[in-house]
Amino acid sequence: MQSTDKRTTFTYEGQDRDGNPVAGNVLAETKKEAASEVRKLGVAATRIKTKSNLNFSLTTQKKITQEEVVNLTRQLATMLKAGLPLIQSFDVAAESSNKEHIRTFILSLRNEVAAGRTLSDTLKKYPDIFDELYCNLIVAGEISGTLDIMLDRIASFLEKNQRLKANIKKALTYPISVLGVAAIVTAILLIKVVPSFESSFASFGAELPAFTQFVIGISEVAQEYWLQVLGILVLTGISITIAQKKSTRFVYFLDQYTLKVPVFGNIIYLGAMARFARTLSTTFASGIPMLDAIDSSAGAAGNRHITSAVMELKVDVAQGNLVNVAMKKNTLFPPLLQQLTKVGEESGSLEIMINKAAETYEDSVNDAVDALTVLLEPVIMSFLAVVIGGLMIAMYLPIFTLGSVI
Repeated sequence: MQSTDKRTTFTYEGQDRDGNPVAGNVLAETKKEAASEVRKLGVAATRIKTKSNLNFSLTTQKKITQEEVVNLTRQLATMLKAGLPLIQSFDVAAESSNKEHIRTFILSLRNEVAAGRTLSDTLKKYPDIFDELYCNLIVAGEISGTLDIMLDRIASFLEKNQRLKANIKKALTYPISVLGVAAIVTAILLIKVVPSFESSFASFGAELPAFTQFVIGISEVAQEYWLQVLGILVLTGISITIAQKKSTRFVYFLDQYTLKVPVFGNIIYLGAMARFARTLSTTFASGIPMLDAIDSSAGAAGNRHITSAVMELKVDVAQGNLVNVAMKKNTLFPPLLQQLTKVGEESGSLEIMINKAAETYEDSVNDAVDALTVLLEPVIMSFLAVVIGGLMIAMYLPIFTLGSVI
């Protein structure tokens, strides 16, 4: 995501070192600073001015999403593999985008590379968009002269991560959203609908069925305390959000507990292992030393508890232990990963074996999500039928009883 600094966007026009006319945008606090930034790009500026407020809001306040980063990476990889120079690849990518803020961003990258900066140095200026792992892989590609292969590898890595995240999100979002809607509907029935039936029942002058009395009792409690319950839920949500931002210990505890949640915890765990293995395989295959590869993979798991285990793994490997031996010291690393890592170290194909582990865990996540969806759908529908259907039966039961008496 894009940085939220308060610099102003300046547009410039001028000539590059070859005398070709160029134009673009730079972020700076003052016009003097903007002129300095333009000179660093190797451009002799003939005009620099503040961009209009309308364009500013369109180009700087819109965030670059992860999906857009993936698309740009894939485009650059494809065009470099086709033999196009990097500068021309940026031009084509910018022209193919139908979003103004994306086009402006790509052209700003293009201008900096055209001015003599390396691609990795250019990307490092946007740490909120291109993380450390992304930039390190680009550096490895530049050093080895295989930037096209590296961009293709990064694009594949990001695409698989996106699919994995989407599957995990699907597994968590579906039941939560359905149950949330069910809770809202039930609350409305108890707070608004049941009281209207209750006032009608008062004119019957007969004792209501036990089930109806039970539901009316729940309704009375809901009417009296619903605001307090809503307030507690809101405060709890706000408190958890603040704690996640300010307390590392709380985040660690939350991540550790999440892995123990029945059914969902296993899916989250498999997803974390898949991301860890995929990142480790990609970085090591790119020529990055094992210790640095493990360090880059630690944060990719997306779980502080697992990240802590990976950092312990790095310490053991730094002391001279094989990776598979170091993994055996912590039960968080599953046996399959340990065995494939051992085979990879013995055969000299470590990155291939770890990649196979990543694919296995990704397939396991997909299978678990599909199975969970198939299982939860009838369970949730049955639950809704029992709860909402039960409420409606409780309300109509006195009418049926009265009809039988008459």
